[in-house]
Amino acid sequence: MNTTISLAQYWLYLQYVFFSLVMLSAFIALYLHITPVAEIKEIRAGNTACALSFGGAVLGFCLPLASSIASSVSLPDFALWGLAAALVQILVYLGASRLIRNASAELAAGNTAVGTLFAALALSVGLINAACLT
Repeated sequence: MNTTISLAQYWLYLQYVFFSLVMLSAFIALYLHITPVAEIKEIRAGNTACALSFGGAVLGFCLPLASSIASSVSLPDFALWGLAAALVQILVYLGASRLIRNASAELAAGNTAVGTLFAALALSVGLINAACLT
């Protein structure tokens, strides 16, 4: 069994890691900008509901991102699927916000049931999205 990694393989690995982190950072910035709750401020204050909701969205984004890394044929292909994954997670939040009346206020108030529901929806859709990419 050959366990040697070529320089080209290592370089490709570094590119995927770098672009994954850039895409994750961009998703987080976009998500925090679009959602009306100041999630980071709330999380720092100990708001578990916001931590659940935000964490679910991040994981829900990373699942299809990881799947697209495994199945993409190039970095531009990977970036396109990452963009689609981000859009899907934003739509999940917007849809969930319509499902729960005053969701932003509930999350800001620390309603863990709402935070858990948002996390479960984000993870569920993220899993489905990831499976669609394989």
